[in-house]
Amino acid sequence: MLDDAYRSAHGRVAALVTGLGEPELAWTVPACPDWTVRDLVAHLVGTAADVTARRTEGMPGPAWAAAQIARLEGRPVAELLTEWEEHAPGTAEAIEDRRVPAGVLHDLLVHEGDLVEALGASQPPWDGWANAARLVVRQVVRGIRGSHSLVVRSAGTEWRSPDDPGERRGPSAGAAAATRSTVTVDFYELYRGLHSRRSRAQMRRWEWDGSPEPWVDALPMFGPRDDEQPVPLPG
Repeated sequence: MLDDAYRSAHGRVAALVTGLGEPELAWTVPACPDWTVRDLVAHLVGTAADVTARRTEGMPGPAWAAAQIARLEGRPVAELLTEWEEHAPGTAEAIEDRRVPAGVLHDLLVHEGDLVEALGASQPPWDGWANAARLVVRQVVRGIRGSHSLVVRSAGTEWRSPDDPGERRGPSAGAAAATRSTVTVDFYELYRGLHSRRSRAQMRRWEWDGSPEPWVDALPMFGPRDDEQPVPLPG
């Protein structure tokens, strides 16, 4: 499943950036304001090359990504895409065989969204990312502990934090219910928010029953942000 998700995302991103002119390649990516579209493509290509060459020391830190962008600087995007085509099958296999973390797949899926939003394209098709995204949502929500509880409703599924009264019984269940928040949100927006691609204000505009605090700070895996992000139209 994970290998198929990588292959399909690779194909979509390659199609999205093929034929872009220099002005578009120089656009800043709102989700990664230190990078241009070209930089982001170089990172994705460089990641595949590093995975197949087993250059994984420092993965997935900023120095690792910066070295990829520097190494591929100045090369035509068509040439970069040819190199990615060469390394994509081996990268997909490494993800499926657990030789590299599933985070390599999610790095591609999240950056696909970054490119879509930078270029004003539509949301990626549901079947290309949703199954992999469900694993992340479950992991994040099930990892929440504390006096507050959370219920997340999206894509026809409900996820509850471990301390939610729906997950446990006893005298403490009533106290937990008093501090429960429930959020109902579009699945693409949820996935983007969990990867720190939505601002606090954007997350507060999700449909909340109960307070959105402290969740607008706690849910984003890479920390909260305050710069408003573009939201693409459904595909």
